[in-house]
Amino acid sequence: MRKNIAIVASMVALTGVLSLTGCGESAAPQGSAGAPASTSANAKSPVLSQGKGKIAPDDLGDKATEDVEKTVASFEAQYEELVARVNSFDAYKANVDAVQAYYDTVLQDTKNLCIRMRQYAADCANYVLSTNRTPGQMYDDLEVIYDDLYDGAGDDLYDAVYDDLFGNLYDAFYDGVVSDGYDLIGYGEWSELSSAAYEMYSDAHSDAYELISDCRSDIYEFSSDVRGDVFSDKLDKAKKELAKFQEDIDELKAE
Repeated sequence: MRKNIAIVASMVALTGVLSLTGCGESAAPQGSAGAPASTSANAKSPVLSQGKGKIAPDDLGDKATEDVEKTVASFEAQYEELVARVNSFDAYKANVDAVQAYYDTVLQDTKNLCIRMRQYAADCANYVLSTNRTPGQMYDDLEVIYDDLYDGAGDDLYDAVYDDLFGNLYDAFYDGVVSDGYDLIGYGEWSELSSAAYEMYSDAHSDAYELISDCRSDIYEFSSDVRGDVFSDKLDKAKKELAKFQEDIDELKAE
């Protein structure tokens, strides 16, 4: 295509006919290059042709916040049931497996929520990149991925789970009923049980941090890359970034 344009341009230059008009014709394809390039990209890229979901920028914040709130509410309800059941040192000894199972549930559900948050970012970008808005308008529209996911829902999730929930778990078990057992059994037995309780808590706490931190980092990097491409009027590259991000999400879902 470019070779044909070059030949035509050469013919115009050689004949000297309507050189000014020739420049105008050269500018027109360049100005509309985004359209042909986008058409070509759509044909090659799996992003828009796979039928992935789409979320309008105005809906992103509410959707993500609702998901975080529901997930955290489930954690809190299960926590209340657990602490009611494990309300003494003896009860803790008899229900160590139940405490571990709760930690496992929190981590698995947090992982699933973080995958959904990544998908929300992809779906919002898919919506924006599917419009006919100008690069400047797309750039502004895509800002909600940072505002509503990385900085909004992501920050809320960190506060609610990593800080608040795990703070309560520490107080209830390791620094609560387990600590109460210090005077109830021999020091050696208590120390071993106390160390195991702390390790259980610490491992889960660290895993929760990693899950949330990785999610927010992925969303931040994706948002920055796509907005940078759109700002530079590289829609084709932005769609490729979206395709790669979707592939990464699908891999996480398959784990």
